[in-house]
Amino acid sequence: MTFVEYDAGIAEFLPEMENLTTHARVTVIGGRTMIEDQIHEDVLRRLSLQEYVDEGEWLEAGRTVTRAEEDFKERKRL
Repeated sequence: MTFVEYDAGIAEFLPEMENLTTHARVTVIGGRTMIEDQIHEDVLRRLSLQEYVDEGEWLEAGRTVTRAEEDFKERKRL
């Protein structure tokens, strides 16, 4: 799973990581740690401002926040 890298495309990265962690039977904490190691620090900072009921909620928030960050950086480049 360490060969999967986030390269500015959360829409491809998260589903691939979810599939691999399920297939490898990685613990929730282990899977989350691998995802946190790859995404932007700004995203992690935003995610740390709330508490989440479960990992599904955290993943959905991470997807939303990361996509907003990607959009922001894309607009900034234009």
